[in-house]
Amino acid sequence: MSGAVEVPQRPVRPWLRPLLRAAQMLLVAATVYFLAAYLVRSWASVKDYDWALRPWWLVLSGVAFLLFYFLQTVFWWLLLRGFAVRSPFPLAAATWAKSILARYIPGNVFMYLSRAWLSHAQGLPVDRVTAAMVYEQALGVCSALVAMAILFPFWEYRPGVTALSLIAIPVLMALLHPRVFAPLSAWALRLLRRPPLDVTLGFGAVLVLLGSFVVSWFVAGAGAWFLARAVTGLAIEALPLVIVANALAYVVGMAAFVFPSGIGVREAVFTASLAKQLPGGVALAWALLLRVWVTVIELAFVGLVVAGEALLRRRKGTA
Repeated sequence: MSGAVEVPQRPVRPWLRPLLRAAQMLLVAATVYFLAAYLVRSWASVKDYDWALRPWWLVLSGVAFLLFYFLQTVFWWLLLRGFAVRSPFPLAAATWAKSILARYIPGNVFMYLSRAWLSHAQGLPVDRVTAAMVYEQALGVCSALVAMAILFPFWEYRPGVTALSLIAIPVLMALLHPRVFAPLSAWALRLLRRPPLDVTLGFGAVLVLLGSFVVSWFVAGAGAWFLARAVTGLAIEALPLVIVANALAYVVGMAAFVFPSGIGVREAVFTASLAKQLPGGVALAWALLLRVWVTVIELAFVGLVVAGEALLRRRKGTA
């Protein structure tokens, strides 16, 4: 494998960074303000709604989200193996889990920087780890779009749009072919002032991972619907819509990278998507509750994985 190509760095104007940070803070503040104002205006519908806690649906939601995060650690480990990076699964899972805590820092890039730093500390080749992270992002977005395309006919059937959504599936798969993905990723990385990938995954491995990622979106969407069922009694007919809304919220949140963890943006997507199923204020209140619930589950998952990896390491050290 050839050495990484150095990309010349342009000088950054000293006044530009604080200006961008101020603009970012204003955007986040404005989004939070408008969501809060909408919730206040709709408070009557929220207060009068027949809220009821159904514990078993809440338990199912927690299990589904824990499974979703576990699947993400498995995918990360498989991506590393695909690039011939040998890392024990518990260590790879703990590295992935620790890095996702950085997603709450504005910019989203810190999650990947922290994972690269942790991997380097373990003696792993950073260029191959970086390639795995590029594929992880691409597969995450493409699989979310594929899940949306598959489920679109099940919640709003329109012959023309349905045909386009189904046609999008092979197009997205073609974008991940090495002959297409290599130049596309090189172009994107050039915009970020990063060197191009030295290696790519085989198309067969990419398709298997893409299908696995799609399944994980069904799991996460089911977790979101379980929570909606637990507190709002949302009907089973809305399950495909909630799965689509969850995948769409992820894609939009990734595009709006200036918002830490897509805060505000994801809630707006959920509220708009469920407008026909729930009163607007109720949909927003549920979306905010989903944010808190997923954060709690995420922190619990990180704690379990990191503690499990540390326990295994301690046992090996005393063996």
